[in-house]
Amino acid sequence: MEAFDFDMVTVCVSSEALALLLTKEELRDVRAAVRLSLESAGLEPWRDLEAEFYERGGVGLLLARPRPPLRTRGMRQRRVRQAPNSLPL
Repeated sequence: MEAFDFDMVTVCVSSEALALLLTKEELRDVRAAVRLSLESAGLEPWRDLEAEFYERGGVGLLLARPRPPLRTRGMRQRRVRQAPNSLPL
């Protein structure tokens, strides 16, 4: 594993989400930044994650959360058949 020097500021961290302030250069490895923040808080690193980055003036806000398992992501809608004499759904 490659070592990174992060000057990030952890704004909020929990097992469900985290928020970090970091520079664009520190954004080169989002997974490492998230893993470091979670481990620093005594939490288990996530297997997979979803992240959003908002930048302004050279500093950015990284919002991350664990990605849900595939089986619970975007369940396809099932077509419901309607009885002939029923009210519209």
